[in-house]
Amino acid sequence: MTLFQTILFIVFLFSLQPSASVEICRVSCGNQLVRFPFRLSSQPDRCGYPRFNLSCKDQAQTVLSLPFSGEFNVVHIDYLFQNIWLNDPDHCTPKRLLHGLNLSSTPFDSLYLRSFTFFNCSAAASTQLHQAKHISCLSGTNFSVVALPADRLDSSASLSTSCLEIATVLVPFSWTGWSNLGNGIMLTWNEPNCLRCETGAGNCMFKSETGLDVGCSGGFTNGLSRHAKYGILFGAGIPVLFIVGLVIYLRNKVEEDYNNRHPNQPELLSTTPRLDASVKGLDGQTIEAYPVTLLSESRRLPRPNDNTCPICLSEYQAKEMIRTIPDCEHYFHAVCIDEWLKLNAACPLCRNTPQTLAPIVSSSS
Repeated sequence: MTLFQTILFIVFLFSLQPSASVEICRVSCGNQLVRFPFRLSSQPDRCGYPRFNLSCKDQAQTVLSLPFSGEFNVVHIDYLFQNIWLNDPDHCTPKRLLHGLNLSSTPFDSLYLRSFTFFNCSAAASTQLHQAKHISCLSGTNFSVVALPADRLDSSASLSTSCLEIATVLVPFSWTGWSNLGNGIMLTWNEPNCLRCETGAGNCMFKSETGLDVGCSGGFTNGLSRHAKYGILFGAGIPVLFIVGLVIYLRNKVEEDYNNRHPNQPELLSTTPRLDASVKGLDGQTIEAYPVTLLSESRRLPRPNDNTCPICLSEYQAKEMIRTIPDCEHYFHAVCIDEWLKLNAACPLCRNTPQTLAPIVSSSS
Protein backbone atom coordinates (compact mmCIF):
# COMPACT_ATOMS: atom_id res chain seq x y z
CA MET A 1 0.00 0.00 0.00
CA THR A 2 1.43 3.38 -1.04
CA LEU A 3 1.34 6.52 1.10
CA PHE A 4 -1.36 8.02 -1.15
CA GLN A 5 -3.49 4.90 -0.76
CA THR A 6 -2.98 5.10 2.99
CA ILE A 7 -4.28 8.70 3.03
CA LEU A 8 -7.40 7.72 1.12
CA PHE A 9 -8.00 4.74 3.40
CA ILE A 10 -7.72 6.85 6.58
CA VAL A 11 -10.22 9.40 5.22
CA PHE A 12 -12.48 6.48 4.34
CA LEU A 13 -12.28 5.10 7.89
CA PHE A 14 -13.07 8.48 9.41
CA SER A 15 -16.07 8.82 7.09
CA LEU A 16 -17.53 5.58 8.45
CA GLN A 17 -17.57 6.72 12.07
CA PRO A 18 -21.07 7.74 13.24
CA SER A 19 -21.46 11.04 15.02
CA ALA A 20 -22.11 11.23 18.75
CA SER A 21 -25.76 12.15 18.13
CA VAL A 22 -26.21 8.99 16.04
CA GLU A 23 -24.92 6.83 18.89
CA ILE A 24 -27.18 8.57 21.41
CA CYS A 25 -30.24 8.01 19.19
CA ARG A 26 -29.47 4.34 18.43
CA VAL A 27 -31.17 2.21 21.12
CA SER A 28 -32.64 -1.27 21.46
CA CYS A 29 -35.94 -2.52 22.82
CA GLY A 30 -35.68 -6.26 23.31
CA ASN A 31 -34.33 -7.63 20.01
CA GLN A 32 -35.51 -4.62 18.00
CA LEU A 33 -32.99 -1.92 17.05
CA VAL A 34 -34.62 1.53 17.08
CA ARG A 35 -32.95 4.28 15.05
CA PHE A 36 -33.81 7.13 12.69
CA PRO A 37 -36.46 7.82 11.45
CA PHE A 38 -37.97 6.04 14.49
CA ARG A 39 -37.40 7.02 18.10
CA LEU A 40 -38.65 5.89 21.50
CA SER A 41 -40.92 8.29 23.37
CA SER A 42 -38.21 8.69 26.02
CA GLN A 43 -35.63 9.98 23.49
CA PRO A 44 -35.02 13.57 22.32
CA ASP A 45 -37.32 14.79 19.54
CA ARG A 46 -34.45 15.17 17.04
CA CYS A 47 -33.63 11.46 17.30
CA GLY A 48 -36.59 10.67 15.05
CA TYR A 49 -38.75 12.07 12.29
CA PRO A 50 -42.18 13.49 13.26
CA ARG A 51 -44.90 10.82 13.75
CA PHE A 52 -42.37 7.97 13.90
CA ASN A 53 -42.72 7.53 17.66
CA LEU A 54 -42.43 4.10 19.28
CA SER A 55 -42.68 2.92 22.86
CA CYS A 56 -40.89 0.11 24.67
CA LYS A 57 -43.01 -2.03 27.00
CA ASP A 58 -41.20 -3.83 29.81
CA GLN A 59 -37.89 -3.22 28.01
CA ALA A 60 -38.81 -6.12 25.72
CA GLN A 61 -41.58 -5.26 23.24
CA THR A 62 -41.51 -2.38 20.75
CA VAL A 63 -44.97 -0.87 20.18
CA LEU A 64 -46.32 1.43 17.45
CA SER A 65 -49.53 3.34 18.23
CA LEU A 66 -51.66 4.35 15.22
CA PRO A 67 -53.99 7.28 16.04
CA PHE A 68 -57.22 5.62 14.80
CA SER A 69 -56.34 1.93 14.98
CA GLY A 70 -54.67 1.47 18.35
CA GLU A 71 -51.44 -0.24 19.37
CA PHE A 72 -49.55 -2.85 17.37
CA ASN A 73 -46.48 -4.86 18.30
CA VAL A 74 -43.48 -4.21 16.07
CA VAL A 75 -42.14 -7.51 14.75
CA HIS A 76 -39.41 -6.10 12.51
CA ILE A 77 -38.28 -2.84 10.90
CA ASP A 78 -36.57 -2.98 7.50
CA TYR A 79 -34.69 0.31 7.33
CA LEU A 80 -33.26 -0.38 3.87
CA PHE A 81 -36.58 -0.96 2.06
CA GLN A 82 -38.52 1.23 4.54
CA ASN A 83 -41.01 -1.39 5.66
CA ILE A 84 -42.38 -2.18 9.11
CA TRP A 85 -43.99 -5.50 10.11
CA LEU A 86 -46.74 -5.32 12.75
CA ASN A 87 -49.01 -7.74 14.54
CA ASP A 88 -51.84 -7.54 17.04
CA PRO A 89 -50.85 -7.82 20.75
CA ASP A 90 -53.74 -10.30 21.15
CA HIS A 91 -52.52 -12.31 18.13
CA CYS A 92 -55.71 -11.68 16.17
CA THR A 93 -54.80 -9.23 13.43
CA PRO A 94 -57.90 -10.17 11.33
CA LYS A 95 -60.16 -8.81 14.08
CA ARG A 96 -58.29 -5.49 13.94
CA LEU A 97 -58.63 -5.40 10.16
CA LEU A 98 -62.37 -6.02 10.32
CA HIS A 99 -62.69 -3.01 12.61
CA GLY A 100 -60.81 -0.96 10.00
CA LEU A 101 -57.15 -0.09 9.54
CA ASN A 102 -57.08 3.71 9.45
CA LEU A 103 -53.66 5.09 8.46
CA SER A 104 -54.71 8.73 8.14
CA SER A 105 -52.55 11.13 10.18
CA THR A 106 -49.68 8.62 9.96
CA PRO A 107 -46.63 8.53 7.65
CA PHE A 108 -47.42 4.92 6.67
CA ASP A 109 -49.07 3.30 3.68
CA SER A 110 -50.34 -0.25 3.24
CA LEU A 111 -48.08 -2.60 1.32
CA TYR A 112 -49.16 -5.39 -1.06
CA LEU A 113 -52.87 -4.74 -0.62
CA ARG A 114 -55.36 -7.44 -1.60
CA SER A 115 -59.12 -7.58 -1.07
CA PHE A 116 -60.45 -10.44 1.10
CA THR A 117 -64.03 -11.30 2.01
CA PHE A 118 -64.65 -12.79 5.44
CA PHE A 119 -67.37 -15.42 6.01
CA ASN A 120 -68.89 -17.13 9.04
CA CYS A 121 -69.41 -20.76 8.00
CA SER A 122 -70.48 -23.98 9.63
CA ALA A 123 -67.57 -26.16 10.71
CA ALA A 124 -68.42 -28.76 8.04
CA ALA A 125 -68.72 -26.22 5.22
CA SER A 126 -65.38 -24.55 5.98
CA THR A 127 -63.46 -27.76 5.30
CA GLN A 128 -64.72 -27.75 1.69
CA LEU A 129 -63.34 -24.28 0.90
CA HIS A 130 -59.83 -25.18 -0.19
CA GLN A 131 -58.85 -21.66 -1.24
CA ALA A 132 -60.10 -20.02 1.94
CA LYS A 133 -57.92 -19.13 4.93
CA HIS A 134 -59.16 -20.35 8.31
CA ILE A 135 -59.09 -17.60 10.97
CA SER A 136 -58.68 -19.57 14.18
CA CYS A 137 -58.76 -16.58 16.54
CA LEU A 138 -62.28 -15.65 15.33
CA SER A 139 -63.68 -19.18 15.07
CA GLY A 140 -65.57 -21.24 17.64
CA THR A 141 -66.49 -24.87 18.32
CA ASN A 142 -69.45 -25.03 15.90
CA PHE A 143 -68.51 -22.35 13.41
CA SER A 144 -65.48 -21.25 11.46
CA VAL A 145 -64.50 -17.81 10.18
CA VAL A 146 -62.67 -17.91 6.86
CA ALA A 147 -61.32 -15.32 4.44
CA LEU A 148 -61.33 -15.75 0.69
CA PRO A 149 -59.66 -13.50 -1.93
CA ALA A 150 -62.44 -11.38 -3.38
CA ASP A 151 -61.37 -12.22 -6.94
CA ARG A 152 -62.01 -15.94 -6.28
CA LEU A 153 -65.56 -15.75 -4.92
CA ASP A 154 -67.07 -16.97 -8.20
CA SER A 155 -65.27 -20.31 -7.84
CA SER A 156 -66.87 -21.01 -4.43
CA ALA A 157 -70.54 -21.55 -5.19
CA SER A 158 -71.21 -23.27 -1.86
CA LEU A 159 -70.65 -20.02 0.05
CA SER A 160 -74.14 -18.67 -0.65
CA THR A 161 -75.93 -21.52 1.14
CA SER A 162 -73.55 -22.48 3.93
CA CYS A 163 -71.78 -19.25 4.90
CA LEU A 164 -72.76 -15.78 6.06
CA GLU A 165 -70.72 -12.90 4.65
CA ILE A 166 -69.18 -10.66 7.33
CA ALA A 167 -67.27 -7.98 5.40
CA THR A 168 -64.79 -7.31 2.63
CA VAL A 169 -61.55 -5.58 3.65
CA LEU A 170 -58.20 -4.71 2.12
CA VAL A 171 -55.39 -6.74 3.68
CA PRO A 172 -51.75 -5.56 3.57
CA PHE A 173 -49.84 -8.86 3.58
CA SER A 174 -46.18 -9.93 3.32
CA TRP A 175 -44.33 -10.05 0.00
CA THR A 176 -43.57 -13.71 0.75
CA GLY A 177 -47.29 -14.49 0.38
CA TRP A 178 -50.28 -14.61 2.68
CA SER A 179 -49.88 -17.85 4.60
CA ASN A 180 -51.63 -16.86 7.82
CA LEU A 181 -53.45 -13.58 8.28
CA GLY A 182 -52.85 -13.78 12.01
CA ASN A 183 -49.10 -13.40 11.47
CA GLY A 184 -49.40 -9.66 10.93
CA ILE A 185 -49.39 -6.91 8.34
CA MET A 186 -46.71 -4.94 6.54
CA LEU A 187 -46.66 -1.16 6.11
CA THR A 188 -44.21 1.13 4.34
CA TRP A 189 -43.21 4.79 4.40
CA ASN A 190 -41.91 7.15 1.70
CA GLU A 191 -40.76 10.14 3.73
CA PRO A 192 -38.11 10.58 4.91
CA ASN A 193 -36.34 8.80 2.05
CA CYS A 194 -33.16 7.24 3.42
CA LEU A 195 -32.65 4.62 0.68
CA ARG A 196 -29.45 6.10 -0.75
CA CYS A 197 -27.94 6.52 2.71
CA GLU A 198 -28.93 3.00 3.83
CA THR A 199 -27.54 1.31 0.70
CA GLY A 200 -24.25 3.06 1.38
CA ALA A 201 -24.14 1.78 5.01
CA GLY A 202 -24.56 5.33 6.29
CA ASN A 203 -26.59 6.77 9.15
CA CYS A 204 -29.68 8.68 8.07
CA MET A 205 -30.31 11.73 10.24
CA PHE A 206 -31.34 15.39 10.23
CA LYS A 207 -28.93 17.71 8.43
CA SER A 208 -29.14 20.33 11.18
CA GLU A 209 -30.67 21.04 14.57
CA THR A 210 -33.71 22.67 12.94
CA GLY A 211 -35.91 21.80 9.98
CA LEU A 212 -36.83 18.46 8.44
CA ASP A 213 -34.13 18.14 5.78
CA VAL A 214 -32.50 14.70 6.01
CA GLY A 215 -28.85 13.91 5.33
CA CYS A 216 -26.41 11.04 5.70
CA SER A 217 -23.56 10.60 8.15
CA GLY A 218 -20.73 8.26 7.18
CA GLY A 219 -21.14 5.36 4.82
CA PHE A 220 -19.56 4.51 1.50
CA THR A 221 -21.29 7.15 -0.61
CA ASN A 222 -21.58 10.43 1.26
CA GLY A 223 -19.02 10.34 4.03
CA LEU A 224 -17.88 13.52 5.76
CA SER A 225 -18.23 16.99 4.35
CA ARG A 226 -15.37 18.44 2.32
CA HIS A 227 -14.43 20.87 5.11
CA ALA A 228 -14.37 18.06 7.68
CA LYS A 229 -12.06 16.00 5.49
CA TYR A 230 -9.70 18.96 5.05
CA GLY A 231 -9.65 19.39 8.81
CA ILE A 232 -8.71 15.74 9.30
CA LEU A 233 -5.97 15.80 6.67
CA PHE A 234 -4.29 19.05 7.70
CA GLY A 235 -4.93 18.83 11.43
CA ALA A 236 -4.74 15.57 13.29
CA GLY A 237 -4.25 13.67 10.04
CA ILE A 238 -0.61 14.63 9.46
CA PRO A 239 0.92 13.00 12.59
CA VAL A 240 -1.39 10.02 12.13
CA LEU A 241 -0.20 9.60 8.54
CA PHE A 242 3.41 9.60 9.69
CA ILE A 243 2.74 6.85 12.24
CA VAL A 244 0.65 4.77 9.83
CA GLY A 245 3.23 5.16 7.11
CA LEU A 246 5.93 3.89 9.46
CA VAL A 247 3.79 0.92 10.49
CA ILE A 248 3.08 0.03 6.86
CA TYR A 249 6.77 0.28 5.97
CA LEU A 250 7.72 -2.06 8.84
CA ARG A 251 4.90 -4.45 7.94
CA ASN A 252 5.99 -4.63 4.31
CA LYS A 253 9.60 -5.08 5.38
CA VAL A 254 8.69 -8.00 7.65
CA GLU A 255 6.57 -9.56 4.93
CA GLU A 256 9.32 -9.17 2.33
CA ASP A 257 11.92 -10.76 4.63
CA TYR A 258 9.54 -13.63 5.42
CA ASN A 259 8.80 -14.31 1.77
CA ASN A 260 12.50 -14.28 0.90
CA ARG A 261 13.21 -16.89 3.58
CA HIS A 262 10.15 -19.02 2.74
CA PRO A 263 9.67 -18.83 -1.03
CA ASN A 264 7.41 -21.92 -1.12
CA GLN A 265 5.08 -20.79 1.69
CA PRO A 266 1.97 -18.61 1.34
CA GLU A 267 2.67 -14.93 1.62
CA LEU A 268 2.70 -13.56 5.15
CA LEU A 269 -0.53 -11.79 6.17
CA SER A 270 -2.04 -12.61 2.78
CA THR A 271 -5.01 -14.30 4.43
CA THR A 272 -5.94 -11.28 6.55
CA PRO A 273 -9.43 -10.16 5.46
CA ARG A 274 -9.53 -6.73 3.89
CA LEU A 275 -12.29 -4.35 2.95
CA ASP A 276 -11.37 -2.44 -0.19
CA ALA A 277 -12.37 1.20 0.21
CA SER A 278 -13.58 1.26 -3.40
CA VAL A 279 -15.92 -1.73 -2.94
CA LYS A 280 -19.21 -1.63 -1.04
CA GLY A 281 -19.56 -5.36 -0.41
CA LEU A 282 -17.41 -8.37 0.37
CA ASP A 283 -15.90 -10.88 -2.02
CA GLY A 284 -17.21 -14.43 -2.24
CA GLN A 285 -14.26 -15.98 -0.37
CA THR A 286 -14.76 -13.66 2.61
CA ILE A 287 -18.52 -14.28 2.70
CA GLU A 288 -18.02 -18.06 2.57
CA ALA A 289 -15.72 -17.79 5.60
CA TYR A 290 -18.59 -16.55 7.78
CA PRO A 291 -20.01 -19.28 10.07
CA VAL A 292 -22.80 -21.47 8.68
CA THR A 293 -25.30 -23.63 10.60
CA LEU A 294 -27.46 -26.37 9.12
CA LEU A 295 -30.80 -26.38 10.95
CA SER A 296 -31.95 -29.73 12.26
CA GLU A 297 -35.54 -30.90 12.50
CA SER A 298 -35.85 -29.20 15.89
CA ARG A 299 -34.89 -25.85 14.32
CA ARG A 300 -33.13 -24.93 17.55
CA LEU A 301 -31.32 -21.58 17.35
CA PRO A 302 -28.96 -19.67 19.69
CA ARG A 303 -31.72 -17.15 20.35
CA PRO A 304 -35.02 -19.09 20.24
CA ASN A 305 -37.16 -15.97 19.81
CA ASP A 306 -35.31 -14.97 16.63
CA ASN A 307 -37.00 -17.55 14.42
CA THR A 308 -37.49 -15.27 11.41
CA CYS A 309 -34.92 -14.11 8.87
CA PRO A 310 -34.73 -10.28 9.19
CA ILE A 311 -34.15 -9.93 5.42
CA CYS A 312 -36.90 -12.04 3.82
CA LEU A 313 -39.12 -12.19 6.96
CA SER A 314 -39.68 -15.93 6.47
CA GLU A 315 -39.45 -18.38 9.37
CA TYR A 316 -36.42 -20.64 9.45
CA GLN A 317 -37.15 -24.22 8.39
CA ALA A 318 -35.35 -27.52 8.98
CA LYS A 319 -32.46 -28.30 6.60
CA GLU A 320 -31.96 -24.60 5.80
CA MET A 321 -28.50 -23.03 5.96
CA ILE A 322 -28.19 -20.16 8.44
CA ARG A 323 -25.17 -17.86 8.17
CA THR A 324 -23.92 -15.85 11.16
CA ILE A 325 -22.07 -12.51 10.97
CA PRO A 326 -19.03 -12.61 13.31
CA ASP A 327 -18.73 -10.23 16.27
CA CYS A 328 -22.39 -9.12 16.37
CA GLU A 329 -23.62 -12.76 16.00
CA HIS A 330 -26.74 -11.84 14.04
CA TYR A 331 -27.88 -14.63 11.76
CA PHE A 332 -29.88 -14.86 8.54
CA HIS A 333 -30.74 -17.27 5.74
CA ALA A 334 -27.43 -17.93 3.99
CA VAL A 335 -28.91 -17.16 0.57
CA CYS A 336 -30.35 -13.85 1.86
CA ILE A 337 -27.28 -12.52 3.68
CA ASP A 338 -24.90 -13.68 0.92
CA GLU A 339 -26.64 -11.42 -1.59
CA TRP A 340 -26.65 -8.55 0.93
CA LEU A 341 -22.94 -8.88 1.74
CA LYS A 342 -22.04 -8.76 -1.95
CA LEU A 343 -23.45 -5.21 -1.98
CA ASN A 344 -22.92 -4.08 1.60
CA ALA A 345 -20.35 -5.26 4.14
CA ALA A 346 -22.30 -3.99 7.16
CA CYS A 347 -24.75 -6.13 9.14
CA PRO A 348 -28.34 -5.26 8.07
CA LEU A 349 -29.49 -5.10 11.71
CA CYS A 350 -26.77 -3.33 13.69
CA ARG A 351 -24.85 -1.74 10.75
CA ASN A 352 -21.52 -2.93 12.19
CA THR A 353 -18.82 -4.30 9.90
CA PRO A 354 -17.15 -7.40 11.50
CA GLN A 355 -13.42 -7.20 11.97
CA THR A 356 -12.80 -10.92 12.47
CA LEU A 357 -13.62 -14.10 10.61
CA ALA A 358 -14.20 -17.52 12.14
CA PRO A 359 -14.83 -20.18 9.46
CA ILE A 360 -17.25 -22.67 10.98
CA VAL A 361 -19.76 -25.12 9.52
CA SER A 362 -21.97 -26.78 12.11
CA SER A 363 -25.37 -28.39 12.62
CA SER A 364 -27.96 -27.28 15.14
CA SER A 365 -28.99 -29.88 17.66
